[in-house]
Amino acid sequence: MARNIDDHIIAMAGMTQAVQLIQTLAYEGRVADQNALEASIGSLFAFDAPDTASIYGGLSGLRFGLKRLTELLTGNSRAPRDLELTRYVVTLFAVTKAFRNEPEMGEKLFRRLEELKASYQEHGADVGVLSDLNNLYRETLSHLPQKFVINGEKHHLEEMQVSSSVRALLLAGVRATILFDQVGGRRWRLLFQRGKYLARAEEMVRRL
Repeated sequence: MARNIDDHIIAMAGMTQAVQLIQTLAYEGRVADQNALEASIGSLFAFDAPDTASIYGGLSGLRFGLKRLTELLTGNSRAPRDLELTRYVVTLFAVTKAFRNEPEMGEKLFRRLEELKASYQEHGADVGVLSDLNNLYRETLSHLPQKFVINGEKHHLEEMQVSSSVRALLLAGVRATILFDQVGGRRWRLLFQRGKYLARAEEMVRRL
């Protein structure tokens, strides 16, 4: 059971990491953690990872997301930014559900990611790769009836590099949400077993 919980937490940390990076970009126009960005974008190209953590290059790639996840799981904060982050995670579930009901869209997205993988392996999450992922998002997920509304500073969100990064990270967020389902994660468990998940997440953070 511990292994399953670890996998659930890794996927949740992937979701949290993506939306926290998005939130910081939207309000501050900066990347909160470059290693976290690289790991999140890299997860889009991890097609045959040997285990769940390897999707992010190991647990170290999720340090940023794991720390933020433990803060959210405590449930103590009513800060507007924390409530907004929770809303983003809930929206990820809704967007992912709509996406999984569009198999042709899924096939197109996977095909394009396969085509972009060589470029990512050569350049990492550079401006060009983020721009390509931005275009891929616009060609696919942006057409879903369920929309992802991002709050932030208008002058940051209108910057091309920020908007490209945000859409690329939305793809990574959906990737993590699909992973959560694939490893047997269930939203109801987060409600009824919050303490167990929190304790295990804190233990994982201490190992980093």
